[in-house]
Amino acid sequence: MKKKIPTVIRIIIQILLIGGGAYYFYRFAALAFIRIINIANILGVIMSLAAILIGIYMKKIIKFCKKHYKSKKGKILLNSFFTVFAIGILCFSLALGSVITSANTNADEQDTIIVLGCAVYSYTLKCRVNAAYEYLEKNPDSVAVLSGGQGSNEPISEAQAMFNMLTEKGIEPERLYLEDTSVNTDTNIKNSIKIIEENNLDKDVAVVSSDYHLKRATMICEKNGLKNPHRISAPSTYNDKPTFYLREVMGVVKEVLVK
Repeated sequence: MKKKIPTVIRIIIQILLIGGGAYYFYRFAALAFIRIINIANILGVIMSLAAILIGIYMKKIIKFCKKHYKSKKGKILLNSFFTVFAIGILCFSLALGSVITSANTNADEQDTIIVLGCAVYSYTLKCRVNAAYEYLEKNPDSVAVLSGGQGSNEPISEAQAMFNMLTEKGIEPERLYLEDTSVNTDTNIKNSIKIIEENNLDKDVAVVSSDYHLKRATMICEKNGLKNPHRISAPSTYNDKPTFYLREVMGVVKEVLVK
């Protein structure tokens, strides 16, 4: 019976690794088909494949470790590997915790908001526009910089799409500034700051984006000189959360490393 319990645990772990790895591989690989390719997505694919392979060959990996742990050299190498692995898990957990705790709204009557775009007329964009609309309605003296260029598969720029949606809801056009040349979050923020400076807008800003995206977005704001940027959170779907929260962890780690 004692031997069967560890075997059952191993099989459960294998199933979780293979199943979870396959799910995330599908989710990350699917992003490539809609032309969302970046370092975070590539790392997601690599990690997913690694999880699948570990799950498939776990029995052999355990046997290999037991065999080589008996030697002094093998013990040092394996201890070093597992120490690095544990540190990696700790860093990942801290980054994920940071992304999760930054997913809420903390804006407090900021006069300038930056609304970050995404695929034109997508559900995600509508959620971001709705969050911006609610804030602009509650704060009639505030203005918004709508940021997002036009992708090759989009009929208009993301900024123009957001402008159309907000004005249809009743927001005055003169309260909206269009930034329609950016292609990613970095250029979203950099180009929006130029518009803020050119129009003498208040630099105490709040960023509007999906909950999972806010940590990285505010980090990029700080990197570009906007002190203590606030957040306005737009909800994401439960189907999106597993993939995009994981992707944002990769993005946050990248921002830390390239500072």
